[in-house]
Amino acid sequence: MNIRTLLVVLAAAAPAAAQPRDSTGSTAPPPTTVIPREGCVTAECHPGVKAKAFLHGPIRVNGCDACHTQTDAALHKFEHVRDRHELCALCHTTEVPADAFQHEPFARHECLSCHDPHASSEPQMLRGERYADACATCHTDMTGAHDRVHGPASAGACGACHQPHTSKLPKLLNAEGRELCLKCHIRIGLDIESKPVVHAPALGECGVCHDPHATDHTALLVEDPASLCTQCHRDIADTMSTATTQHAALTSKRACLNCHTPHAGSHAALLKDDVKSLCFECHNQPVPLPDGTSLVNMKQVIETGTSLHGAISQRGCVECHEIHGGGHRRLLTNEYPSDLYYPFTESTYSLCFSCHDRQLVLLASTDSATSFRNGTTNLHYIHVNRDTKGRSCRICHDSHAASRDKHIRDEVPFGPGGWNLPIRYEPLADGGKCGAGCHSPYEYNRIAPVKYEPPPPGGAWKGVDLAPGSLAQPPKPPTPRK
Repeated sequence: MNIRTLLVVLAAAAPAAAQPRDSTGSTAPPPTTVIPREGCVTAECHPGVKAKAFLHGPIRVNGCDACHTQTDAALHKFEHVRDRHELCALCHTTEVPADAFQHEPFARHECLSCHDPHASSEPQMLRGERYADACATCHTDMTGAHDRVHGPASAGACGACHQPHTSKLPKLLNAEGRELCLKCHIRIGLDIESKPVVHAPALGECGVCHDPHATDHTALLVEDPASLCTQCHRDIADTMSTATTQHAALTSKRACLNCHTPHAGSHAALLKDDVKSLCFECHNQPVPLPDGTSLVNMKQVIETGTSLHGAISQRGCVECHEIHGGGHRRLLTNEYPSDLYYPFTESTYSLCFSCHDRQLVLLASTDSATSFRNGTTNLHYIHVNRDTKGRSCRICHDSHAASRDKHIRDEVPFGPGGWNLPIRYEPLADGGKCGAGCHSPYEYNRIAPVKYEPPPPGGAWKGVDLAPGSLAQPPKPPTPRK
């Protein structure tokens, strides 16, 4: 008995349970005679060949011999009718153009690296349960353990962006640069074409800002918004890093994206809306501050006020407030008193003097610098220009809006107890009248100044630079003992 006959006999005699399963799930012993090709796939012989939804054409018609030829019936030995890549090319000759960039398995003629020759869950006969399974065999680092994955990558649709075999473009892309992205992101493309303000990077490569597969950042950004934006906007980065007062919009996760649209918009500086409306997206409710206090509902104050500060009615919030951080409280662009009472210096009111003529409070007597005067006696000067206890603007004026002309308050929070000190201002034809909680009622007239008696001798009042009654009078001297 020769060795071949011995092997055939041993194979035929071996129990079925002892036969190893082949890659197609066979459990039956190899046959020792030629069988019809229709018998290749049975419950016991190569059952896995037809176990998927999509069958290779020859398999669908039981044409196993289109690719395989039996070379030894006794040993049930088969070989391919051609070398593998030549075998595929017998049918697939016109489907693949010879472009400049070729997928490495294709260039090496390794079709079976990606394709199953028998059956697949994918119409392209790819290995695995979805498109990406075949790709992930080699490209293991495309999505990783990231929080955010690009839709096509998440769905395993690598072919949405990449050609599988060859391409005229690097990375086997289907289209060049942003044209590829805009095939899906149509709205962004329309904005770029139609909006008057366009972000320069949006006219170039999307990959400058976005990762096409997966990241840990919103909108698939390659870095968190603040870090990414400040790579180009270095001046803003410097402002943010040196600011002693931070804008909460920039310290939140979305950072720059809270106020700016990244691609194209209708407003200057790519703002998402006009300045006031944009600020109201956050300041439409009390905003907590780090010191435990809170900002008022600014939207309500401004929309219910009938007299608006000119900076707001004409130019908006940015006239007085920094956007990206600054060196003054409440993000003010310059110095402004933080308390109701403040020693007067010109630098203390730098914010106000950026618009208002400083003569308003520097001249003790004037007939033109202010309308708040009794004849030529400058009542702004009397209230504000004091070395120790000058009254700041905010005692009488709301910085944003109020119901009275010149945005004069109805009342002002005063003292630690939260008492609302009433102002009780009433405009008159040539002046006005004030019965504030801090002094007795007084009237002033620009044309016919009102005369007041000076305080009694020995009082605390030091001359005409203070209206009578604006400081508490000292007690009368005690009556001498008899």
